Amino acid sequence: MSPSGDEAMSATLASMRHDRLQAFYDRQLEPQPDVEIVPVVSRPENRFEACVSMLPSLFGGGDLLEIGAGSALMAKSLLAAGLQPASITLGEFSDERRHHIESTVDDSRISVMKLDAENLPANLPQYDAIVMIAVIEHLLDPMAAMAEVREHLRPGGFVWIDTPNIAKWTRRVRLLIGQFPSTASREEGLVAYSGAPAELYDEGHLHYFTFRSLRRMLLERCGFSRIVNAPYTESPLMYRPVETGLARAWPAMFSEVSLVAYA
Repeated sequence: MSPSGDEAMSATLASMRHDRLQAFYDRQLEPQPDVEIVPVVSRPENRFEACVSMLPSLFGGGDLLEIGAGSALMAKSLLAAGLQPASITLGEFSDERRHHIESTVDDSRISVMKLDAENLPANLPQYDAIVMIAVIEHLLDPMAAMAEVREHLRPGGFVWIDTPNIAKWTRRVRLLIGQFPSTASREEGLVAYSGAPAELYDEGHLHYFTFRSLRRMLLERCGFSRIVNAPYTESPLMYRPVETGLARAWPAMFSEVSLVAYA
């Protein structure tokens, strides 16, 4: 096949992927707690509580972008937690989610835009903080995407990243007994948590990370200067204070991957 033919095939596949993902995300809002506002807690036990409880202490003011904003739960919860931004931009790939945000959020500090994390617009400004919760595992080329995200951070700015930890102890056990440790579904990626058959394998997760692998990628290939872990315990299976302590002491084993990457 000629180079022009290769390029045409790549463009066709990219278009098919875009349409497939657009339809998938339009059909469902990002699974989030059944609450209007996520509370600030001392021992977070999910990714939303972790972000709301820890990010405000890191944010010195300015402009914040959330990539993959879902239902705008995080933006509303961060404001309720005392965050004082000059502005919050909510970026969403899904038209349905974006329309949902526009119809339910009434705050002059919040704006909404259509945003593809792997094709950021050239005129996208720089931000003091960027939030990416349950996003990076869905990206076709996370290394290139995060290098681009880095370019949209002001000096001293940071990106908050949360993604499943493929090396968490519960998934290590599944591997030990010969099961695939799916991170967003049950039955080795074939059944959604709702019990319905999964529309996409493991709900569309394309990449799996550990603290070490994501840290190395961000520092060595994406231009970030330093990483700070932000561990928490996800839906504890043992005495909560004990598992919280374990997550903080040994995040690679007991926490989902949650970290802050500085420009």
